[in-house]
Amino acid sequence: MLINGIEYELKPLESDDEDYIEDKIGDYDHSVVLPVPGAEEERLYFKITDGDGRIIAGCILNIDTWKVADLDILWVDEKYRRKGLGSALIKEAERTAREKGCDLMTLGTFDFQARPLYEKHGYKLCGVIKDWPKGHCNYSLSKRLDLPSTEYVPSRPEEIMECEIHIGTKEDGDVILKGLGDYNDAQYPSGDDNDEQLGRKITDENGDIIAGYIAGYSPWGNAYVDIWIDEPYRKKGLGEYFLKKAEQDTKEKGALFMLLGTFDWQRDYFVKHGYRICTRTEDDPKGHSYSILTKDL
Repeated sequence: MLINGIEYELKPLESDDEDYIEDKIGDYDHSVVLPVPGAEEERLYFKITDGDGRIIAGCILNIDTWKVADLDILWVDEKYRRKGLGSALIKEAERTAREKGCDLMTLGTFDFQARPLYEKHGYKLCGVIKDWPKGHCNYSLSKRLDLPSTEYVPSRPEEIMECEIHIGTKEDGDVILKGLGDYNDAQYPSGDDNDEQLGRKITDENGDIIAGYIAGYSPWGNAYVDIWIDEPYRKKGLGEYFLKKAEQDTKEKGALFMLLGTFDWQRDYFVKHGYRICTRTEDDPKGHSYSILTKDL
């Protein structure tokens, strides 16, 4: 392919290429905003079990190297809902995040999930993604953990179930993920997740990746793309080519819109290419903001 007078060969991604590209994207982001000294990415699992040791509720908490916490997953078995288990998990996730030095908690939730519960715990709306999935909405919320907040008091305390929260494993996290996935499918059946690899790469004469992108789509109609270009090859049209190629390929597979998250140091690039801002979280990371953008395909 010829881009701005330069010939490139576009190749399919191979094993471990995705990890390499994602690591390079992370390196670039950390060159713009340095990580907190000594901080490492963490993924923590919390679970509540019944008398037989079966997981009946749990959550997954992610903490990045900027010390921003994200409540990635929260699930409660249907038989145990409205008994305070979700609130207990939220409080434990917040306590842990504060203990680890986080000032901000973020999360996303669909309109058939738990937005009212999060708002009772002091979370504020940062934006709405409409028609994801079709006919529904996704909400982004956040809460300052370094500011005082009124503790949520349930209206029917007599219905609250006593529970003990345990630290879980990745295997426990898989159970929690499946529980939420089954619930989501019951609300909006979507079929099997897509795992087709649509990303591509460009290598130099030594076979090293100098530019590449990861792209895909989901049964809920959204597509995604992550792009990395090595510094000597930037501002040569590769980013625009990758973006259009990902949009075209995912549209041909049936995707209805592109959905991507970006920090403020890259946001204007996507806005210039027709993306609109749906959500914006301030101080994510400190002194900057994180947004989710969409573009109809």
